Amino acid sequence: MKTLKLDSSYKPIGIIDSVDAFSLLWRGKAMALENYDSKLESGNDSWLEPAVVVLYRFVDFQFFRIGCTRRNIYERDNYVCQYCRQKFATSKLTLDHVIPKSKGGSKSWQNLVTSCMKCNQKKGDKMPTEIGMQPYAFPIKPRYRLLDYLGPNIPGIWKPYLSNAYTW
Repeated sequence: MKTLKLDSSYKPIGIIDSVDAFSLLWRGKAMALENYDSKLESGNDSWLEPAVVVLYRFVDFQFFRIGCTRRNIYERDNYVCQYCRQKFATSKLTLDHVIPKSKGGSKSWQNLVTSCMKCNQKKGDKMPTEIGMQPYAFPIKPRYRLLDYLGPNIPGIWKPYLSNAYTW
């Protein structure tokens, strides 16, 4: 089983194996907030299996990040070319640097947009103002709810600790 690990501010910082979570409890580094009905057994002893643990210390770490990947850019832009506004299959799409790499543009959420091959070739390494091709939507880093990202198969016992977990 898996265990949700929180820092002392009750912010989710990881999903770990329940045996590793029990180890944190045993060593006095965490406290169990929720347990599963199942037990961990060792010789003559048994303990409830931890479902949610909270560390006794604060961790300055962002557990949940959405990577700036091709697939994630396509999903953010809904598979729509940001220049001609038509929807395309993944095989007909490419990424465009709004500010071209040759002019100092970075690989970032704020500089990459979905583009069809025709529009990408037409724009080339020109600035949007040079060729009159402004992206339809301003490229931004999307905001996701952690609960939505983890999907429907998470243990119900975790939901109160994830329902307000957001990231930028």
